[in-house]
Amino acid sequence: MFGRNMIAALLSAFVIVSGNLFAQGVTFLIKGKVVDQKKNALQGVQVYVKDGDDIAGKSKTTVNGEFTLTLKPGKNYVMSFERSDIFVSQQDFRLPNGTSYQEINQDFQIKVFAKGDTIQQHQVFSSGQSTPNSSNLFTTLPEMLKKLQHLKVKIIVAAGASAKKATKGKKEKTPKKSKGSKNKTQSTPVELTLVQSRIQAIRNALLSAGSPDSRMVFEEGKLNGSLDVAVVITSISGGF
Repeated sequence: MFGRNMIAALLSAFVIVSGNLFAQGVTFLIKGKVVDQKKNALQGVQVYVKDGDDIAGKSKTTVNGEFTLTLKPGKNYVMSFERSDIFVSQQDFRLPNGTSYQEINQDFQIKVFAKGDTIQQHQVFSSGQSTPNSSNLFTTLPEMLKKLQHLKVKIIVAAGASAKKATKGKKEKTPKKSKGSKNKTQSTPVELTLVQSRIQAIRNALLSAGSPDSRMVFEEGKLNGSLDVAVVITSISGGF
């Protein structure tokens, strides 16, 4: 009798251990699809899956925006999507527990940049001032230009709603002739308008942060409310 109970207990333990080992080896097949804000399929997107600090899988979308990955169930993952017109796109992805193979269909909607998009708007200056306050413009835009090698932007700079009109409309002074000489001219400092001074300050700050001057153009314009700087895409590659 004792022998039979011992055998039954051993068999039960073997089944439990085997079941746990089997569950540990279970994987789910992720059938994913990457789309933009208008639900258009995105081809050539590099998809990375992180499990903590480790890369759990990677794939690339087809012409239909589809990709497949094999992942372990019961985990929290971070999905990252990269392409030449995507800056930073990450999404949390939770797989349920399971003890047998499953196929999971999942769509991932991400933001894609396009020509003409306004990607940043800021209030960089105090009213009437040309010295910039601390702004994430000087960190985020250099990062974008570094990562997106084909990105070109137009930076629109305004005087701000509360700036004095007289300050905004000043013209540059031309060099004056010095007295007692017909040929010599006396060079006088050029007086910049408020917006011109702001453009100069922004350009200097962005160049110091590593932004390439060849991919930035500056323009005076009008912006709503207290905003005084807007960044608009003039060119970007959506290459696969």
